[in-house]
Amino acid sequence: MTPEELEDEAARPRPGPWPGAGRAERAHGRRLAAIHGMYRAELAAVARLMQAIRQGDSAPDALAPAVAGTQIARNFRQFGTACGRDCALLMNHHDIEEAWMFPPLEERGGDLLAPVMARLRAEHRVIHDLIEDLHKAAEELVADPGGTTFDACATRFAALDRAARSHFGYEETVLEEPLGALRIPI
Repeated sequence: MTPEELEDEAARPRPGPWPGAGRAERAHGRRLAAIHGMYRAELAAVARLMQAIRQGDSAPDALAPAVAGTQIARNFRQFGTACGRDCALLMNHHDIEEAWMFPPLEERGGDLLAPVMARLRAEHRVIHDLIEDLHKAAEELVADPGGTTFDACATRFAALDRAARSHFGYEETVLEEPLGALRIPI
């Protein structure tokens, strides 16, 4: 799957209304959106820093340490992969989802959720690849803080930002009811 395919709403499977999902179940499922809000905030912080660099208010060499210092990257490094802090936190979040949330959804959701879960796992892989691309671009920017390397880094960040936000929106929407109705802890 490519980043462009990840953002293709028409290709995303949707199970429809979930049996037994009422207000309480949807409220439980919306906890996932609250967690995703933290990641959106970190992405927004990186975007603000990139804008400050573009405007000349911050030096380009501030980007790699900022990305490396995000919670995403710190958590990911604990698993032995080089990535910025924001990136590591997002990857750790995906690891947690895939280890603790997805298996009971797959088990209890059966055929109705199987295509959704396969799609979410595929989207996670695309986002992880985009994270790696961004980290490499940030390291290149430190080595060569010129306009060309900054533009390449900004392009990679924009791709990650779009993909992550698109993925979050899909995941939150499609899992909101099943998470509560199937009593999956978040």
